[in-house]
Amino acid sequence: MSESTVLSHFHKKQAWMASHVESAQFPTAESKEGLRLYKAAESEPASTETSSGGATEGFTFYEVDCHPLMVRYAKTLAQKWPESEREAIMEFLSQLSLTDLPTPDGMHVGLYVAMEQGAPVATGMLLSSEESDRKIFGIYDVYGLNKDASNAIKQHLLCLAGDGNVVSE
Repeated sequence: MSESTVLSHFHKKQAWMASHVESAQFPTAESKEGLRLYKAAESEPASTETSSGGATEGFTFYEVDCHPLMVRYAKTLAQKWPESEREAIMEFLSQLSLTDLPTPDGMHVGLYVAMEQGAPVATGMLLSSEESDRKIFGIYDVYGLNKDASNAIKQHLLCLAGDGNVVSE
């Protein structure tokens, strides 16, 4: 897969994330700061992967499809940042909506939360788009409260991508 294809996919992800603040009629100062912090922490996709069948036992995975799951997603992913930045990150992430803003044609965004014993322990995003007449899956925002949770959500997302072309941060 060419570097330009990977970067095009990544830029679509960046634009989608930013659109939730930039398209808001009255974005808060905290959500703007959260977007800035989020962008500063992003890294370009660097690898192409396939599923290695890692352990996902003990975890339950949910696609974010309602406000309570979005809150769990935001609170869990915000743990990735230092305590002093979490409020702004949570303000930004809580602005994300899978229904309020249309995604560009050929693009699908899925946000996922992994739960262990009823508590959220990991997050991840699976974004698919058409690039040069082929489907590309990007795995982003993978974060786990521990290594097992992080590995489990990543393996779940890799399984969802199937045999597609996959890039990840």
